[in-house]
Amino acid sequence: MAHILVEFARSVQTNLDNGVNIPINATPNLILLFGVNVPTTANFVELTTTVGWQATNVFITPPEKPKLLLQIILDEIVVGSAEQESISYDEDELLEMTTTFQTILTNLSVGFHVFQVFASNPEDLQGDITLTGPVSITGRVYAPA
Repeated sequence: MAHILVEFARSVQTNLDNGVNIPINATPNLILLFGVNVPTTANFVELTTTVGWQATNVFITPPEKPKLLLQIILDEIVVGSAEQESISYDEDELLEMTTTFQTILTNLSVGFHVFQVFASNPEDLQGDITLTGPVSITGRVYAPA
């Protein structure tokens, strides 16, 4: 069955590498926010989230390393998440990474929905995480043609 794009929304802090400097700790930090209108009951929503980040002061002692946890909240419910562990072989090494993931939702209720993206470092005692960019999310709503 063919689908058509009926709504598009996005939230962007920066499109640039090293465009922001946002320290992340164990407490979830709101980094992106946007709303999207869903005009029809038969639908699917496709979200693409991208976050560039650095890990520093990483302790090379196993078992834990700093981790970037990203959570997408829709109307106060977690609907998507990704967790990426830093990979470092040296405590003094600067580690730069970009985390990108997709979230697909189907048959959302008709109306306006709010999406929030939170970032945290559940292992913040093992090293520091700083968001550097790019930091963005896009949302597309599709309906049957």
